Amino acid sequence: MSLLFTKEALKKFKTQGSLFPSTRALGKCMLKTVKMIPGVVVVELGAGTGVFTKEIILRLRERSRLIVFENNRALAELLRNQLKANIDEGRVVLIEDDAVNFPLHLNRLNIPQADYVISGLPLGNFNKTLRQKIFSAIRTGMKDDGVYVQFQYLLASFAHVRREFDAKIIGFEPRNIPPAFIYECKKKRN
Repeated sequence: MSLLFTKEALKKFKTQGSLFPSTRALGKCMLKTVKMIPGVVVVELGAGTGVFTKEIILRLRERSRLIVFENNRALAELLRNQLKANIDEGRVVLIEDDAVNFPLHLNRLNIPQADYVISGLPLGNFNKTLRQKIFSAIRTGMKDDGVYVQFQYLLASFAHVRREFDAKIIGFEPRNIPPAFIYECKKKRN
């Protein structure tokens, strides 16, 4: 898995953001404030090799769903094989498409909005237009009381996130390569 991730990162570093997949320690830190009650809908953006995906599945309760987005064909195929049992059960839906389109896919699945959006997207690598499209998709596809959790390696993108959401840093995971900051974000109240 790590070799595939690194191979794909060398081809498409700008959209992957790292040469190494996230660690399980980062996955646990990302999910520490997520309350997995029955019937919850979680959207994961940029699943990579599925480190966060597996942690989310371990916590999913009855009637809950995980909608996973990965636009890299090789990584999506890896995930499809890893998640086959959960996909067959209907607990997990894997969509090979860009994160900006996730509200359209939720609509197609008859899911009004997500309770949680968990993102491994490398925001700092994206231009302003793409970042804005991603933020707009998150605001559209997430419930008013929903929570968006994002990790980044540098705090430079935190300013972009704070302009769009009520955001705070909820953790730092030094055991990840590279170490990562975790943000918890909510929709701004008018």
